[in-house]
Amino acid sequence: MRSEELKKAWEETDKSPFLGILRTAKPENLAEALEGRQDFWKKAFDGGSKKRVLICSDERVLPEPGEFKIGVAGQLVLGSEEDRNKFIAANKGKIGTVRSHSGCGAAGIAWDKLSDAEKHSFLENNRPENVGAMSPADYYGYFHSRELAGKLEARFEHTPFGGMRGSEGFHDARIIFWSSDSTFDPAELVDGFMPPHFLANGLAYGLSEEYCKKEVEILSGIALGHHGFADLFTQDNPFYAVSVGKNANELNETAKVSLKDFGNRVNYKYYQS
Repeated sequence: MRSEELKKAWEETDKSPFLGILRTAKPENLAEALEGRQDFWKKAFDGGSKKRVLICSDERVLPEPGEFKIGVAGQLVLGSEEDRNKFIAANKGKIGTVRSHSGCGAAGIAWDKLSDAEKHSFLENNRPENVGAMSPADYYGYFHSRELAGKLEARFEHTPFGGMRGSEGFHDARIIFWSSDSTFDPAELVDGFMPPHFLANGLAYGLSEEYCKKEVEILSGIALGHHGFADLFTQDNPFYAVSVGKNANELNETAKVSLKDFGNRVNYKYYQS
């Protein structure tokens, strides 16, 4: 059943016009390939007046109308205390909402890194509230995000599976956008043009390149592994890593190093904004 659902999702996402552009773009620089579509493409950069919301990079959670997505895996649940402190210092009072979600892979990774004693202590000292049927990993992500929201002076919300797009069982992301441009959010182009994608733009909001490189590697691994389309990604039908920003060419080269273990199943493009 899962293989049938996976195949159907692959066929559906494969119809995306943006994937067609990526496939036919010969140079890695997308400027030429997007010529003639600039008026449309520029809509992805119209984030200045929208409310900033911190949401997971996950392709299944999109910003609501009037919102601009700051995409960070698990709302920084994988970050160090230093990463979180830097992010809070740069964004306190500037983010309207922090929103966690069910089935968060990053929260699952963070939970699995805890020892049995740490897991027991967390559950003993932080009893789940009225949040429905939630796994320990999801509650760990929920608790972390709620705590971060308080430090950012932001509202906290949680999105259950029913409020997410796509499937509970797998990720259907075809692209990861790695962006240092604080105005870029491709969610504006999702409807009928942009395929499901991860967005990792914490670099534009105070996170270090070192942290963000690790995040890009983790997210790409999810898409290319058994939680995503896995072996459907090949040299002929690759997963795309698209870098965006003033330093997009530099980010593109860094992504090649970070994702080298995935070989030719990843194709690289960049857009200098």
